[in-house]
Amino acid sequence: MRLPCTSTFGSALSSSYGRLDGYLVAIVPPGNGGCNADTDHLHLQVKMNGAIYDVAVNVGSSAQDDVHTTTRELDLPVWSEGWHTGSLVLEDYVSLGVHSTDIPLGTHTQNVADIMADLTNVNHISVYGTGYGPDGAHLIHRNGSGHDGLVITEPLSTPSHARLFSFSSQAF
Repeated sequence: MRLPCTSTFGSALSSSYGRLDGYLVAIVPPGNGGCNADTDHLHLQVKMNGAIYDVAVNVGSSAQDDVHTTTRELDLPVWSEGWHTGSLVLEDYVSLGVHSTDIPLGTHTQNVADIMADLTNVNHISVYGTGYGPDGAHLIHRNGSGHDGLVITEPLSTPSHARLFSFSSQAF
């Protein structure tokens, strides 16, 4: 179910690390203008409990290709609509068996194309990240300490399809 992007968002997220389980309703490509668009992020708009939330996913800047991304099939907690925080939500790439050398560097253009392809038929979605305020989440990449960001495009499947992100400056 896709809707036109919006700049009107919900207010139920905390500034904690957590998992947003909802429905993907809009995809805002980098530099699209409006709807929180910017040149370095692809923005996902996720509907949760009747409100829409913004999720900023790093794809690399147009000036420097510095984002690495890959996919994995992972056994993750069961999808349940809402914003989930606390010790049961922790994810860490290393504990999942993924290291920086396992995640290839992509160009800005290739990263956007790969993520858009992942999202083509997505309805249910889970996103691990940190709330940047009550209306959205970011840090959807390697952060360490059990706070790594992931985009789960098949959260109702076992295993789930997960996309992982890191930066060229990170070694883990």
